[in-house]
Amino acid sequence: MEIAVSQFVLFFLIFLRVTALVVVAPIVGHQAVPVQVKVALGIFVALVLYPVVAISNPPVDLSFGSFVVAGAKEVATGLLIGFASGMVIQGAVVAGELISFDLGLSMASVLDPESGMQNTLMSEFLQLVMVMVFLLVNGHHFVLQTLRFSYEAAPIGGIALSQPLADRLLSIAGMTLVIGVKIAAPVIVASFLVNVALAVLTRVAPQINVFMLNFQLKIGIGYFILLASAPMMVFVFKKLLNGFEENMLELVKVL
Repeated sequence: MEIAVSQFVLFFLIFLRVTALVVVAPIVGHQAVPVQVKVALGIFVALVLYPVVAISNPPVDLSFGSFVVAGAKEVATGLLIGFASGMVIQGAVVAGELISFDLGLSMASVLDPESGMQNTLMSEFLQLVMVMVFLLVNGHHFVLQTLRFSYEAAPIGGIALSQPLADRLLSIAGMTLVIGVKIAAPVIVASFLVNVALAVLTRVAPQINVFMLNFQLKIGIGYFILLASAPMMVFVFKKLLNGFEENMLELVKVL
């Protein structure tokens, strides 16, 4: 009887880590995905991981206090991995905000049902592109591999809040801005050159209404740069995702 209880407790703790990851992970953590689907996915993945974890994991303490503490640690571990795995997609949202602000399209915004906030159309578009590339390079497979590896780096109840973990989380969060600037760089540079050209034009021909011409030129050139750099943008997304996988592994190692 005690063996059966220990096995159930171990499975439930695995379920907590997996479900916490699913709730905040990219794509499956979206609010459009029903809660029943997330719970069912958590149960399925926990069933798949249970035989592997049960072999290498130390015996679980069955006392109530230890169970509560271990459960809280498992939820925290799943949330950390899921949150970090979604940061690269948020980089595309930041890029969209930078592009929209630079082209004067910040007012064209829609409600993002996932975050409950107003995002620009460019942010939503780049976010969808990043999600498609994420699926194309099997990013969801890598998230599952990271989850599996986390049980080697941090067994059940083994996570410890440390300075290396905090530094790694700050590094991953900071990468969001770096990714956004890299993606938006072509449009930002083109917009800067347009501003320089218009400044020179103002000196040469002061009678031209540069203020009205500025909006048309920046939006037209900005869209042209986006269309011209679309193939390169997909390639950059792939490179960013590959580099992000290394950062995720480093995060798991310091759990």
